[in-house]
Amino acid sequence: MRPDGKTAPSDLQLKIVLHGTRPPLWRRLVLPSDTSLGTLHDAIQVAFGWHGGHLHLFTDEFGRGYGDAARLTDIGPGFGRGVGDEYATALGDVLAEEGARLHYVYDFGDDWEHRITLEKALPRPAGAERTVRCVGGRRADVPAEDIGGVWGLAEVLELLEAPDKAGHGPHGELVAELRAAGYDPAAFDRDGMTARLAQLTPDMVSGTAKPPARDRTGHCGVRWLTAEDVAPCTCGQCPVGAGVDEPAEGVPVLRPVTLAPQEDLVAAVRGVPLFDAALRLAAWCREGRQVTGGRVLRPALAREAVEELQLWKLADGDSPYADAVGRARALKSLRSAKDVAVLDDPWRLAVDGGMITISGGRAWGGAATDFADEDLLEFWAATMGDLLEEIGETGVLDGWHGELGELTAGIADGLVGLLYNAPDDAWADVDDLRAKAREAGENGPEFDLFQALFAASFRQLGKELTLLGAVEYEPGDGDDPAEQALRTLLNAAGGQELGSSGTSAAASDRSRDDRRGDRMRLTPLGRYGLRAYLMECGVPAPLLGEYAEADADALLQGLRGHSPEEMRQEVEGWLRHRSAADAAVGLLDACAGNDPEAAAKRAVARLVLAGLDDPRALRVLRKAADSDVEGCRQVATATLGARSGQEARVDPARAEAAGLWLFIDGLSLFVTAQEGEELVRGFLEHRTTMPEALGHRVDDLWRVEHPATAQVLAELGEGLRGVDKQLAKRMRAAANKARSRR
Repeated sequence: MRPDGKTAPSDLQLKIVLHGTRPPLWRRLVLPSDTSLGTLHDAIQVAFGWHGGHLHLFTDEFGRGYGDAARLTDIGPGFGRGVGDEYATALGDVLAEEGARLHYVYDFGDDWEHRITLEKALPRPAGAERTVRCVGGRRADVPAEDIGGVWGLAEVLELLEAPDKAGHGPHGELVAELRAAGYDPAAFDRDGMTARLAQLTPDMVSGTAKPPARDRTGHCGVRWLTAEDVAPCTCGQCPVGAGVDEPAEGVPVLRPVTLAPQEDLVAAVRGVPLFDAALRLAAWCREGRQVTGGRVLRPALAREAVEELQLWKLADGDSPYADAVGRARALKSLRSAKDVAVLDDPWRLAVDGGMITISGGRAWGGAATDFADEDLLEFWAATMGDLLEEIGETGVLDGWHGELGELTAGIADGLVGLLYNAPDDAWADVDDLRAKAREAGENGPEFDLFQALFAASFRQLGKELTLLGAVEYEPGDGDDPAEQALRTLLNAAGGQELGSSGTSAAASDRSRDDRRGDRMRLTPLGRYGLRAYLMECGVPAPLLGEYAEADADALLQGLRGHSPEEMRQEVEGWLRHRSAADAAVGLLDACAGNDPEAAAKRAVARLVLAGLDDPRALRVLRKAADSDVEGCRQVATATLGARSGQEARVDPARAEAAGLWLFIDGLSLFVTAQEGEELVRGFLEHRTTMPEALGHRVDDLWRVEHPATAQVLAELGEGLRGVDKQLAKRMRAAANKARSRR
């Protein structure tokens, strides 16, 4: 907020996904928060290649519609009634907090549905230009309108890969034109798109309506779980997942990690069987191999590649290629290379990654050593990102759609967050996670269904990430057909006793004592890839040591969320790059300001300054203690006051006053981050220390000349009514005194 109480200008980073596309086709756009939904409509038209000839409608999470009401009434009587004017509605009023979503449909015949998610709000520097820009995306623009929606698009793309099947069908002419133009469905030109978006002039709307508060999730749909918090239950009563808290502004606080050296990561990529097979296929095609019109190897060459390159080693136990007899029979009856998964999977990977290029009816590749290490690692990370995007859009279990499919996507995203935040080499065990949920006392048929869904999602996610070398996955040593148990429960749901299924979670729990369940953990390569994905989504994912050469302001912001040991390592590395005096000056300069961000930095700065014993640093502290800069003066005075003997050289009364100022400063962070019951719960959790501190000092706190004194005392007084009535009353009285002083 600005001093005048108005909302400070900001930009909103949106992720827009064309629903139903596989692989997902999406864009990440940044628009001013005070522009209209009409401008967003214009931006979507540019970003996806639409021509604007059809009607459209926005719908928010509360069922409210926005669009061109006059045009919408042309569809039918009353269709546009109650639809808000998109050009009079500010984007920031509809997408009011991170994680909020909008639905946008274009062309009510083809029904191109777009899901819009607010990933984060970005502060806009004063005087900065208001623009619309693209900061990320996947896949090329939709090649044409009026082709039957996403189903028609899928057919067009399939025909592009198989020209011999194009014929003279409804899409034959379009496919021929696209092929002649060199249309590449996998291509995405971010710079070109930003240039086109720059031609838009975002309007400005001053809206005030705010939609009701909603639960927030992390960026990219990732819901950050702990070992105690697995995921939300479908029954709406279980508290499982209810404790998943987002930090301020909805940004997950991730633990800082260390990454393996690049040469080790590249070696790991080359050691992933699927990528190794793709690289060997590329080398095998170095002199050129004949391909069909569908851009795959001819059948005879496909048989040769499977045997010569031993691609059959990619087969799982159920594949006919897993044993020599079955393999010989399958290869003999082979009609298309697309029918051989052990060949088709690495082939598509090699073609998509540019390891193999197709021209003149032949496939041309290069030796494994032809691919630069950085390029190979970047391509692997992009492949993992595409997999996570697809899971986030369609779920992790094939064939599960609707609400259950969305729930599997949420479970998978939560597990990804849990894996990233777990200590290095720590295993995530499905039985441990399920048992912790059951220890909370949850029972009932819906919870049994959720437990089975969770186990099936856990297993499938482990298998898919293993294919990329992102996790080590170990199936349990008992017979626990998770997906079969899930189907049994769902079948039972059609009867009267869902909870009576013989494969219920409770029955399964009773047999776990003598066996180990499925488990997985991130590999160093997986941690690298997941971090790259999070960073692309705009989620800060710190590295230990990355602040070594940063300024003090960046250090103090980055240290939040670090454990004490991680903070110690980061600070030691930071101090090695500067003198103690320079460190003290930078830290104290970062302490100035009245906003919550400055208060948070002061809390961390005191911890760092307390460890500076160099005489030059102490001189800086004494000088700052005598300054008139709010925030800097109090931190320096309190830091000196905490020292003993001659080192302090500060009047005890001044140190006490500075301590009270910083006490209010810290409380301001506490009360602004909590609301209602959360505030009371936080007070109870700190009851061993907070009541004594507040009770002894409440009569002095109102005198503290901190800009948040009155607000802090008032909110504590209201929040503590049901906890300690007497103390709450004293708090409210102190708040009134603080207001009267002003």
